[in-house]
Amino acid sequence: MKKFYKSGENIHFGVIKIEGYADTSEEEVEKAISNLGKRKLWRCNVCNDLFIGEIPPKQCPTCYTMDAYMEINEKEFREMMK
Repeated sequence: MKKFYKSGENIHFGVIKIEGYADTSEEEVEKAISNLGKRKLWRCNVCNDLFIGEIPPKQCPTCYTMDAYMEINEKEFREMMK
């Protein structure tokens, strides 16, 4: 089951918690989406993990694919959260 995890300004939505990340709430995710600043919305094109941050992980923590994240828009991000 996918969950939200946060470290600093970065948020990951996936099955596996990235080292240094802690559980977070959907309220924190909503705050991040409404105030992205320099951050962007990303989706792994293999397993659909989501990420909010300036730069996505080099390797997806769930499927281990390298360079699999692509930038997406808010509408797609919200659809993938469901």
